[in-house]
Order: sequence, then C-alpha cells, then structure tokens
Amino acid sequence: MNSIDWNNIAKEAASQTDTEFNKQLASLTNLKLSEVDAFIKESKITNANAIKTLKLIDDATISNNEKAKAISNIENGFGFVISLVSKVV
Repeated sequence: MNSIDWNNIAKEAASQTDTEFNKQLASLTNLKLSEVDAFIKESKITNANAIKTLKLIDDATISNNEKAKAISNIENGFGFVISLVSKVV
C-alpha cells in the first residue's frame, strides 16, 4: 500500500482555498485575478486575516478609529488595506 503524503494534500487544499478566495475577491472588486494575486502576495496576509480585515472595514457599527485599532492588531492588516486601496483608487 502506498503511503499518503498528508503534507502535499494539505498544501494542495490550501492552494485551492487561496485560489477560490482570490477569485471571489476579484469578482467583488472588478479587479483582475492577477491583480488580486499580486496584492495579496504584496501584503503578505493570510486569507483568514484578509477576511477579518474586510469584515472590520464593512462593519458599520464601529467607528473608523475602532476599525483602525482592530486592523492594527491583525498581522499585515494595514498592508493589505493599503494594497487594496491602491488597486481600487
């Protein structure tokens, strides 16, 4: 019986998840997939942290100052926001 390469399976699953996230973000922002890939890599943020950051930005119940503080606690959160804004503006 062949042994299962769990590390490879996990790596492939993560890659598929990253690709799907990038596709969804591209469709929401009207950016090209290649542009989304580039700014995600540029900002060095994980998908989980990108989602946290986007949820904070979208939360209408908290002030901009509270959002800024919360984003500053997310690893690479500000880099992601700056990269995203530079592509949208």
